[in-house]
Amino acid sequence: MKTSYSIKDLEHLTGIKAHTLRIWEQRYSIILPKRSKTNIRRYSDDDLKKLLNISVLVNKGWRISKVAKLTGEAMNDCVQDLAMTASHFPSQISRLIRATIDLDEPLFTGILDDSIKKIGEKETFSKLVGGFIYQLGVLWQTDAIGVAHEHFSSNLIKQKIYSALDRLPAKIASKSNPGFIVYLPEREMHEIGLLYIHFILKMQGEAVVYLGQSVPLDFIKPLFRDKKKWKGVVSIWTTSPDHDNRDLYWRELSNELDGTPLFVTGIGTHDWAPRINVSQIHISEDVRSLSKDLQSKIIC
Repeated sequence: MKTSYSIKDLEHLTGIKAHTLRIWEQRYSIILPKRSKTNIRRYSDDDLKKLLNISVLVNKGWRISKVAKLTGEAMNDCVQDLAMTASHFPSQISRLIRATIDLDEPLFTGILDDSIKKIGEKETFSKLVGGFIYQLGVLWQTDAIGVAHEHFSSNLIKQKIYSALDRLPAKIASKSNPGFIVYLPEREMHEIGLLYIHFILKMQGEAVVYLGQSVPLDFIKPLFRDKKKWKGVVSIWTTSPDHDNRDLYWRELSNELDGTPLFVTGIGTHDWAPRINVSQIHISEDVRSLSKDLQSKIIC
């Protein structure tokens, strides 16, 4: 995990433009970053957590001049009060990020449990968890969290999703009721987003064959002997196949799909342009977009 962040990192993580942040620093001294030997701003974990809170309050309509006068504790209390409002997901996501950085399991699980109690599992997973998974991806890509922190939050969310999945009825994919194959490619281990998609599909009453992480392509091929059983295949490519091997992987996979659509997202997928059967593949920018694309294009 990083011990310091650049101003561009904070722009990605908080949504506050670097130019705006510089103005706020000069005018209100909301953050006093350290400087490198070459006079480059460097920010700490505490700076990040404070700016996450500021972002929530400003986006809610607070004036920055008012926010700047708050103590750190008062700012936390204001964000917590917002989070108690069942529909205010940005404040809840901000608190989940804070809990991840601090490895605070009671806070993390408490936020999820409170949300499930107030608005139910469907809204919690589709709105709160979906938004957090997106932010978790940003944290991971900018190196703001390490493997331990990513595993910490992912495993806590997995526990909740597993429990919710157990309460949903399972359906068998058949010619009269086609379903989805949901899997991660071989050596791909980032499963939380896939579990989220599994929940969304199953919640919509779809038949799902969930194969999980690190599935060799040869293990999937026999499933396509009866292609009429499938509405689509869903996958997330974060580290595998890597960008250099995606054309080759897609060529082999598309030969098996034979017209069955593939829905995919992951790091770098939106920049990848497969050269064959492009009408058969649907690329989403992130997991939240993948969920929406599935529901709008496939789910009846």
